Amino acid sequence: MHAQAEKQTVASHGAEHALPAFPFGWEHHKDRHCIWIVSPEGYIHSRAFEDVALGLHYAFAELGGSAPLVTDPRDWNGRVPIVYGANLLPSVAAQWLPPESIIVNMEQVSAESSWINHRYLGLLKKFAVLDYSERNRQGLAKLGVPAEILDVGYNRHLTRVPQTPVKDIDVLFYGSVNERRKNVLVALQASGLNLVHLFGVYGTERDAFIGRSKIVLNVHHFDAAIFEICRVSFLLANGACVVSEGNIHDPEVAAFAEGMAFCDYDRLVETCIELVRDEEKRSAIASRGFGLMCERQQATILSALMARGG
Repeated sequence: MHAQAEKQTVASHGAEHALPAFPFGWEHHKDRHCIWIVSPEGYIHSRAFEDVALGLHYAFAELGGSAPLVTDPRDWNGRVPIVYGANLLPSVAAQWLPPESIIVNMEQVSAESSWINHRYLGLLKKFAVLDYSERNRQGLAKLGVPAEILDVGYNRHLTRVPQTPVKDIDVLFYGSVNERRKNVLVALQASGLNLVHLFGVYGTERDAFIGRSKIVLNVHHFDAAIFEICRVSFLLANGACVVSEGNIHDPEVAAFAEGMAFCDYDRLVETCIELVRDEEKRSAIASRGFGLMCERQQATILSALMARGG
């Protein structure tokens, strides 16, 4: 019966509504997928997807299945890809991706983002789509792309940052810089704090800087101000004290309000200065953040999504 239903579902590929990501439940999907991080040659920033993709990889394993993490389509080995970084694909990818492929959107859905373009939206409309943010999901729906939510969660293997006994970095910020981010970084430097900015640094090299930092800073890139849970989750999983721009009345922010130091944009520098001087408060925030992250088990989240057939 599943085979017939699957045939009918695949036949509907390209219809107005996207395919469900995981029809037929866990048994059908537990060893059916690989997790593909689109990695164009010479483009190091694909590694920005690693932490969240690893969380999903570990979740499959924890539930008794498998979803190997790959960066080359030649390593799919007959599995159906769950795709991270589809915004890097050409539009012709729709012709050779398996119909059951699942795209995980990691881009903020904002008119300011150059990634939310005709090419990428055209690809999203042809496949099942998962997203980490309800605000993103609503934005995609307005653009004709239905999506399901796959919350970003925790797995114990993500706790891996080596912590140094002496934190010699006051504030760490990593990521690209536009004008609104630059203004904060310049002000932090002017305040006399030891600020380190990383760009294009990933994996264990980045982890070492996190372990040396009193504070890790998160600043919105776009005015849309969609909470960067994909960036922050790994930090919380490793006991970092995170200072973040954010409105605690935003439901996606409110879920982490007790485990991060949220403030308005114009108070970011002041908040960093206060926390650099208060080790006890930093430690308490980091501890609560780790606890909140641990409550969001990625395996439980994935299992619930599978049960819904989403």
